[in-house]
Amino acid sequence: MEENYIVIPALEPGPGLTEQIVELHSRITAQIIVIDDGSGEAYRDIFDRISRIDRCVVLRHGKNRGKGQALKTGFRYIRQYAGTDCLVLCTDCDGQHLPEDGAKLLQAAEQNPGTLVLGIRDFSGEDVPWKSRLGNRISSFAFRLHGGGRLEDTQTGFRAFDGSLLDLMMQIPGERFEYEMRMLLVCADRGIPVLTEKTETIYVNENEGTHFRPVRDSIQVMSVLFRGLGRFGTSSLICALLDLVLFGFFDGAFRYMKPFRRVAAATVTARIVSAGINFLLNRNWVFRRPAPASLAEDREWKERYWLREEQTTVLRYISLCIGVTVSSALSVYAVSALADVRPEAAKILCDGMLFILSYRIQKSWVFAYRRKDDRPYGG
Repeated sequence: MEENYIVIPALEPGPGLTEQIVELHSRITAQIIVIDDGSGEAYRDIFDRISRIDRCVVLRHGKNRGKGQALKTGFRYIRQYAGTDCLVLCTDCDGQHLPEDGAKLLQAAEQNPGTLVLGIRDFSGEDVPWKSRLGNRISSFAFRLHGGGRLEDTQTGFRAFDGSLLDLMMQIPGERFEYEMRMLLVCADRGIPVLTEKTETIYVNENEGTHFRPVRDSIQVMSVLFRGLGRFGTSSLICALLDLVLFGFFDGAFRYMKPFRRVAAATVTARIVSAGINFLLNRNWVFRRPAPASLAEDREWKERYWLREEQTTVLRYISLCIGVTVSSALSVYAVSALADVRPEAAKILCDGMLFILSYRIQKSWVFAYRRKDDRPYGG
């Protein structure tokens, strides 16, 4: 049977953390790992008491390094002493989560190997602090826009998984609260299933013990979500300007042609070159997803699948370009005619929506590598 581990990152915890750990021990058979994330001497007595509890280990950071680093410190400890034959539960130190819900998450992780299990909160209650409600709604919308699917609670720290995901969790970048969002994005990119379990949440004094800074930490989380979209916008802008410059160049180069043929030839030639550059930027920068090491070292996979993969990606990109061009023309015409607005205004609206759609399609289809069994994976 796999051994259970509970990881609790803690920064300047209240005295209730000791009781929380005792309660966890009474409901779950597990080794508990508490990470003192640079709380300082004023909190040493609390951590010393915790370290004397049976089957409880305290790991210390000399200075505050952030929740993400604290979690990874706990994961490294588990990987070193338990390998991958284990189940891991992450919970916060503020007593929000019930031990019986933790047992439920661990059971779900055991029954679904290779799956991330989230304990999601109900944000409809009147006792939910406004900053928790607002922050989660914003991040959930952005996560869905990113292409990660619909999740009711993207900011929950109540998570469980089995040891097969430990190495991946340690490799995910991120030091503070943005780490948990990166975890979800990596799972979405790699096709790792994410299950959700409804859990109870107890807010103590309007959750005043949280160290989440609504403005600064929300900006960090949002920057993670919108980084890919920002790169996509930059790539699109660069290639749009390049297309304009190339059109002017080829229009002059084809001046011996009749006007219509000259414009058509300049347009097509400039678009082919700019689209090729856009493909390379998106392929190697915006949606860069190297093959997993196990496959990259597989010579048979390289010989049999790599060329086919590249050909498939190019064909998908060309198909998308044609589809977006046709959709833009048809939608601009329809909106301008039905809404009685100028085509320029209709184009801003329609192309803006197509921009988001194109991003999601390129991310999840065009530049999504395929496994040997033809299932998509990310990098």
